[in-house]
Amino acid sequence: MKTSIQSKFSNEIIGLPKDLLNALIIAADKAKVQRIALVGGIVRDQFIRISLNQVIHNINDIDLVIEGSITKLTREIIKHLGEKRVIINRLNPSYKTVEIRVDNIRIDIARARLEKYFKPGENPTIINSKIEEDLYRRDFTVNSIALDLRSRKLIDPLNGQRSILNQKLEFNHRKSVEEDPTRIIRAARYSARLNFELSEESINQIQSTLKVWPWEKSSTNSNKNKPNALSSRLRMELDLLFSKEDWEKCIKNLQEWGALILLDLNLQDNKDLNKRLKLSAKLGVNPLNILIASSSNPYKLGLRLYLSKKEQININESISICEKYSSNKFKEKSKSWDIIQWCNAIESSNWQEDSIALAICLEANCWQVLLNWWSKWRFVKSSITAKDLLKKGWKEGEEIGKELKRLREIELKKIEEV
Repeated sequence: MKTSIQSKFSNEIIGLPKDLLNALIIAADKAKVQRIALVGGIVRDQFIRISLNQVIHNINDIDLVIEGSITKLTREIIKHLGEKRVIINRLNPSYKTVEIRVDNIRIDIARARLEKYFKPGENPTIINSKIEEDLYRRDFTVNSIALDLRSRKLIDPLNGQRSILNQKLEFNHRKSVEEDPTRIIRAARYSARLNFELSEESINQIQSTLKVWPWEKSSTNSNKNKPNALSSRLRMELDLLFSKEDWEKCIKNLQEWGALILLDLNLQDNKDLNKRLKLSAKLGVNPLNILIASSSNPYKLGLRLYLSKKEQININESISICEKYSSNKFKEKSKSWDIIQWCNAIESSNWQEDSIALAICLEANCWQVLLNWWSKWRFVKSSITAKDLLKKGWKEGEEIGKELKRLREIELKKIEEV
């Protein structure tokens, strides 16, 4: 089986221009790079295509791992392909990585390395290594297969091919989650995307690590024990989850694994979460804000995930709306309100529209009324404008405002009567 797959890899890499691969090899020769290999998603997806007969989407990005200088290799790629075709997007000397763009393909180049984690969750210390050693520090066995571009041989020390054939997602080693708990979110993403099951050992690793992880889980405690590096990676993973994945499957996975306590205890058993997230998609609300607003301490979680000041204000306002509308006093007062009274109450509160949308997703009391206002009533205008009134002889001032309000209420009444 492996021999057959190996030969197919040797013959072609679907979706990649041959001239690009040849250019990379020529540039590596000139830069005296000892070894250069494709790694990660592109190799995994080619293997899935060959072994499981699944369709591969267009390739927009590739990862390279090398034994040599990323700076010299980048310089030689530019020389060979020309400055018009090659753009340097990002250079990270600390991690010995560079991101370039060739035509419409993004290429991440990394020096083969080992990562030593002296404190869980923090950024690691980097040491140069062989490609085989580099593969061990990656996240999942299915992402730890490399293809040597010169020999066209697969490098697979962790038997990622077996994992793909079994359609299993497995962490590379027993300390994967301890070193970087954001791999839990990544596991949910890849499991949903590839339709692979997380192995039992990997689920056990998630659950056992979260029991002993070095931070307080109480909503009343500070963020001081939560590493900053972990928070930034966590935010990045969540943004990817909601923007590029089937988030419904991802959240389901995380709850089934008992993994949402990584964010907040209240989210783990929140049965309304999926419903709220679906509504957020319809209203164009950032689902991450719904996730945070549904937590036991939105302010603390928002700080931890680097929420903007505006987003924090929206979440705080949405919670205030929920609290106000759920009070018995308000319920009694609003019981017989018509459309005009509701519009006056909502609009006089000066809440931001995004805050009201969030409150709808959180299913505030009378959320259906809020939804009517948000989707229809707020757009209702007077049948004539202030300019029209001025032309008719009205004088500028409060009277025009009152008249426009009266005319708008007439239009609102028409909606109520329909």
